[in-house]
Amino acid sequence: MRNSLFYFYSIEVVYRYFYIVISFIFCVIIAFLHVQILLLVETYPFLQFSSKKFLVTQTTDLFDVVWILIFSTSLLFVFPLFFYQIVLFSKNSWYEYQTYFIYKLLLFSLLTYIFSLILCYFYFLPALLDFLSQWEIKQSASILNVEIEFRILNYINWILSFRYIFCFLFYIILFFFFFFHFLLELNVKYNLLKFHRNLFIFLNTFFLFFVVPSDILLQFFIIFFSFIFYEILFFILCYKCNSIRF
Repeated sequence: MRNSLFYFYSIEVVYRYFYIVISFIFCVIIAFLHVQILLLVETYPFLQFSSKKFLVTQTTDLFDVVWILIFSTSLLFVFPLFFYQIVLFSKNSWYEYQTYFIYKLLLFSLLTYIFSLILCYFYFLPALLDFLSQWEIKQSASILNVEIEFRILNYINWILSFRYIFCFLFYIILFFFFFFHFLLELNVKYNLLKFHRNLFIFLNTFFLFFVVPSDILLQFFIIFFSFIFYEILFFILCYKCNSIRF
């Protein structure tokens, strides 16, 4: 009996894995045929306010850009299918409320990612690129003239890294906000912050130090902001607990 069940589920896993691989191959083919559109989409946040051109210092840079765009886009579109196949494979052993919760979680994750992607693409990236592109020195009487030009390979790598980090941080913050606000009781929140807020401050600061540049003033601001944020949050919880008690 166990051998037959193992064989049955192994066949199902193979089929689902085959669906994912085939979908990924089709995504790669479609992305390869429309790689110019992908390149235009990735460079649009910069080109909408600047007329500068991108530099290609080596012939292999173009091939690297093409394959980075193709595989990153294909993985991005196959990733939801991967989780959906996992849910379909596992839901036979779940209760109905668990399946309902997982579907809601997947829908929440998808909508959150789409919203954060739009927010990053149309607001944060153009503003940040506009700010970075202003670091130029162009004066006729100046000895030093600095003009900024972007390498296409470095630009694509930076854009993709920034976008994925931004969407990930946005999702994590929003997820923990809803979890902390709606799913935990008030006394649990109070005890959690009372005894572990220093740990939260440390983890928050430790993680952000890997994301932000290594600037002393910026790191000091992160530490100060993390400390103030958790202290204010703990003060609000104390006020709510005191209001309920009296």
